[in-house]
Amino acid sequence: MADTPELDQVAEMRRKIAAHAELPRAYWVVFAAVCVLIAGIPIWSSFLPGADAYLRWGLLAVALGSAAYAVVRRRRSGVYLPRRVFAYPSARGLWVAVMAGTAAGFVGVYILVDLGQLGIALAALVPVAVLASVGQIRIRTVMRRDLEAGRVNP
Repeated sequence: MADTPELDQVAEMRRKIAAHAELPRAYWVVFAAVCVLIAGIPIWSSFLPGADAYLRWGLLAVALGSAAYAVVRRRRSGVYLPRRVFAYPSARGLWVAVMAGTAAGFVGVYILVDLGQLGIALAALVPVAVLASVGQIRIRTVMRRDLEAGRVNP
């Protein structure tokens, strides 16, 4: 690397660090499945009236598993990237839009279940999960671009 200009070295290191912002495909598959399960909580509760306690424990297990995965991944790689999405300037607006759309989808599913429209609520689960999954993948892509460009705020 001695004959490589300094700016090229910096750009190469940024690209290597940015590679750690991406998550494996298996993560996104599990993420989509969990989105369907979480968005469908009112539906599952209506089908299984006594299962509320199990659903809560299941959500706790998913949250703990997700946190453990993040910690183990960070320790293995040795790369500690900013965790807040607002540290990445280009991802802020997209994150707000994805969260608003996902929240609206969750509220819509809850309202449909309250109105007794379980079939429509089941059909609405897929678009809500797709919105959340594709939105999060897009946010990660934008975060990677910010890392490569050096626009990350500590």
